Amino acid sequence: MKRFIYAAAFMLSMGLFGACSDEENEMDIVVPETPEVDQIEYPAPAEEWSATMRGDNQSIRAYPDIFANYWEYTFSAEKHPNVGLRIRGGFPKARFFNFTVYDDLNQDDVTAINDVEIVPEQGSVNPYVTETDDYNRNEYVVTIVPEHAAASIKSDNSNVCVFPSGLKMVSVFMRVYLAEQMSGDEFGGASLPQIEFFDVTTGEAVAYPGHEECQIKNIPDVGGNNFSDAQIILPFMRAPLNMWYPNAPAEYLFTQMKLNADTVGIFSFIPPVSPTRVSEYATADVRYWSICMGASTTLSYVSSYDAEMPGRDANGFVTIIIADKNSARLEELKAKAAANEGSYVLEWDREAWGDGILCLYRNMVFSDDYEYSMRKVQPLTMGENGVQINMMDYPKILAMLVLGNHGPQGRKYSEEQYLSDTFNYQTIRSLR
Repeated sequence: MKRFIYAAAFMLSMGLFGACSDEENEMDIVVPETPEVDQIEYPAPAEEWSATMRGDNQSIRAYPDIFANYWEYTFSAEKHPNVGLRIRGGFPKARFFNFTVYDDLNQDDVTAINDVEIVPEQGSVNPYVTETDDYNRNEYVVTIVPEHAAASIKSDNSNVCVFPSGLKMVSVFMRVYLAEQMSGDEFGGASLPQIEFFDVTTGEAVAYPGHEECQIKNIPDVGGNNFSDAQIILPFMRAPLNMWYPNAPAEYLFTQMKLNADTVGIFSFIPPVSPTRVSEYATADVRYWSICMGASTTLSYVSSYDAEMPGRDANGFVTIIIADKNSARLEELKAKAAANEGSYVLEWDREAWGDGILCLYRNMVFSDDYEYSMRKVQPLTMGENGVQINMMDYPKILAMLVLGNHGPQGRKYSEEQYLSDTFNYQTIRSLR
């Protein structure tokens, strides 16, 4: 257990002595005892944070990205209204890293800080801003406080994130993307950060408030009636903004499909430019993009990200073919895709995962001047009975109509249709 000392002081006083006889000169001088130091013990970081919620092992609900790892710390702000958090750690080596604070009762994100925004500790550099291989050796402190925190605490601490006063349950999520690909381990080569706790009115350290259960464990399944045999067109729309602990700098376009036997789902789009090194972060269209497919149980099973899909066809398109992993014609389908530059087969296991698929196209950290930002697409609204769609809004909610060739659009085909010598890739984006 790591110890943090928040009060260790004593005063030694000397009295004045008047004239005295020789007998009195042997008077004992009593030195006051040093008072016992007050100490607060905090759990080790691994005991404060949740276990790693890995995107690639179906332990997280809410359609996580397979290439991202998550940790959450949730506490009761209702029971501890004056508690602030100070998070100390070393920068993980990853493509992206951030902290997001949520109102855990409704999963709304209320504040966040992204990697490039984090001011490093004195003597350190931020490796997401300055090119270096020493990620975990460079340190940061992020401070999270309620709105009513003392003004001096907000001004005297670094990297302050403020959440609304009055929240009952607060969750803090730490995310890293592509940590293992870049560093070799799920933590990005860094230890989990230590969380310290303090009173936001006095600044004094306070006892560990405990770790409450996060609602991410209670996310419901997507209704099976959203996956229809009759749906041939695969239109992409922007996901509601408040669903399933959204990552503040990311946006999502999605489509739903039912993959029947001997069927493929195909969609295409012109992807954004993503960086290959830190020096390109400021000029790239987005920091990261990926395709993620999950079942109606809100779990992810198949994903691919930008660096795994470097090819483009003559017009700049990437084409994604969703095929049944158990199809007798899978190798033919893969050979057909390989013959068309920029086409990629993502294999879906209908036997294990069912035939209902929700497909997410994720863009993260947009350049301010990126012309085809997903944020130009009007998000859908989540109501009591699920996502609400007004047909009159189609020109504003269909990604292809708003973003043109940069908005994904697709269709379902029989395997025979796709494998035909006369298959025309131009039909993929037809709205018929």
